[in-house]
This record gives sequence, C-alpha cells and structure tokens, in this order.
Amino acid sequence: MERARRIVLGLGSNLGDRAATLRAAIAALRADPDLHLLAEAARYETPPAGGPPQPRYLNTALLLTTALSPPEILARTLAIEHAHGRVRPDPIRWGPRTLDIDLLWIEGETHDTPSLTVPHPRLRERPFALRPLLDVAPDARDPHTGAPYADLPAARAAIERVP
Repeated sequence: MERARRIVLGLGSNLGDRAATLRAAIAALRADPDLHLLAEAARYETPPAGGPPQPRYLNTALLLTTALSPPEILARTLAIEHAHGRVRPDPIRWGPRTLDIDLLWIEGETHDTPSLTVPHPRLRERPFALRPLLDVAPDARDPHTGAPYADLPAARAAIERVP
C-alpha cells in the first residue's frame, strides 16, 4: 500500500434519476474503509462533451484521502459504476451513461498506463470536471507543470450550478 494522499474523483450521470445515482455512488465511496471523504463539490448541470445527442449531465467531485494505488482506486470505482448499470466498454464513445467516476487528480502524482491516465487527460479543458475539482481542492496544481488549475481558462468558464 502507498502513502496516504489527496485525490479527486469526478462523478457524472445523465441517465435515469441522476441525483439519486450520484447520492448512491457517494454513499458507496463513503462506505469504503480505504477512502476518506474530505469534501464534496457543488452539483453542476452541463451539456455532454462530444458523442451523440443525449441528455445533460449532472456532475460533482469528491476530495478524498487514500493510500490505495491508482489501479486499486480504479477497480473500486469501476465496481461502483457497474453496480449502477454502467456498461464497459462503452457501446458508444462519449455516449450517455448511468454513472461515470473518473480519477481526475492525485496530489503531486502522475499515472500513465493503457487503462488509466492521471491527471485525467482532458481535465485542463473541461469545465464540468475542473470546476468541481476546484470546489474541493482550490489549491490543486497540475503535477506535470506545477501550475495552478485555477489559472486555466476552463476554471473560469460559465457552467450551471444546481441546488
């Protein structure tokens, strides 16, 4: 097991009862004894990023601490997605989904394998991922450059915050 450090998971849903799905996924993550929830971001409703026509997404992010390795985190998040009806591999690239959980960021670390890239490869340009990340980790920095994520244009993009 690795040393404990901060991570941010991004969660999104655009099928079914999106809010209930996010609540259930967060409850499952809270129940994991190896993940310790520190903060939960606001909810944002956003259009899909690419793919076919589909419903809008409800997105949020969680700040956690864990000593799990990135592959172990991935395995646990994939199991939660599966429990909520997510089919992988996705039948349609960037298609609609009941639940999407992405490991967006690990403080001061990178990870690059065929199955997982951290930070998330499109984090820097996706407001629906970056804004919730900054809600819970406003001091987050790109581990490749050391630059604050808060300085990126996507961090200032207008997206719809929902109650």
